[in-house]
Formats: sequence, structure tokens, C-alpha cells
Amino acid sequence: MNKVPYEVEGFAFPDEKLLEKAVKEAEGIRYVKQKADMAKPQVIQQIYCQMVRQRLFETPVGYSFLSELQAVLKADPNIRDEEIPPIPVIVRKEQRPAQADAGPARPPQQRAQQPAKTKTKIVYQTKVRNIDYKKWFRTSMFFTVLLFLIVAGMFAVTATSGNVNIVNYENALIEKYEAWETDLDEREAKLRERMKEMSQ
Repeated sequence: MNKVPYEVEGFAFPDEKLLEKAVKEAEGIRYVKQKADMAKPQVIQQIYCQMVRQRLFETPVGYSFLSELQAVLKADPNIRDEEIPPIPVIVRKEQRPAQADAGPARPPQQRAQQPAKTKTKIVYQTKVRNIDYKKWFRTSMFFTVLLFLIVAGMFAVTATSGNVNIVNYENALIEKYEAWETDLDEREAKLRERMKEMSQ
């Protein structure tokens, strides 16, 4: 009697580790189908390209979903085939077939005579442009110095203006008290003179 394999979404898995990955992928697929507007080809293309780029799936459950999305995109006349990247297949070491399972080895002459049965598609990857960080640094330093000079200029203008503000508030108070003090001294002197005049 054969051991019953673990099953998710119609796929049978030989161990619990693969089963857990498949369950997570199935949950992710359900979430995407609930949240995204799958009626719009542009949304499907964005989701498909992002999933392919990030290599989110490793089990047949995820590959099946990507294949469905790919079929929808290829059927759309507004989307070119070049805009639909192929599905990357991640092969783990334990999934690779051993040399013994490949069947009997054929002589090199027989291999050369057989025509190729599978079509291969060449995929071109776009090179990521290097970012010139020196240029960004110089630009940010220029704007930093410029902003510093503007703020310093604003403080200078504020400090030299005649209006009372937070910068020259202390000086204005001191000057005001000194003026009051001299005014009081003058009044006191005048009062003393009158007192002297009255006492005589």
C-alpha cells in the first residue's frame, strides 16, 4: 500500500516542507485574487511581472497561478509577448534528477543526429543603470549650504531690524528699563528741587 502524499490545490507533495510552502502560496494567491481587480489586464500584468521578478513561487501551486496569468496576458492583443517575462522555475538540489535516472547513455553520433524537439526562447535582461552617487552627493551638499545661508540671512535680518522679536528681545527689554530708570531719576531730581524750594 502506497503512502498517501500531502495534497494542496490538486497537487500531491512528498513531504511536509513542500506542503507548507504550497499552503502559503495558495493563501497568497487567494489574497491577491480578493484584493486585486483581476478583470483589468494592466493590473494582471503588474501582478504577474512583480511575482516573476521577485520569484515568489517554488511549488506547482504558484507556477499554475502564474501560468494562468500568463495565458490571460498572451490572449490580450494590447500586450506584446516581449512584455511578458517567462516564469522562472526554481529547482532545489533534491528535485534534480540523478544521472542514473536519465536512462541509458546514447553514443554522441546518435545524439547529434536527433533534431531538437523543444523550442527555446531567448530572454534578454535589461542592465540596471549604475547610479552616480557623487553627483547626488554634490547636489545635496549644494542645496544644504544654500538653505543654511538662507536661514543665516533670515536671522541676520531679524536681529538687525528695529522690531522686537525673539532674537533681540533681551536687548530691547534692557534698553526699555534703562530709559525708565533715567526718566525716574530725572523726576526724582525735580521733586527734590521742589521740596527744597518749598522748605525755604
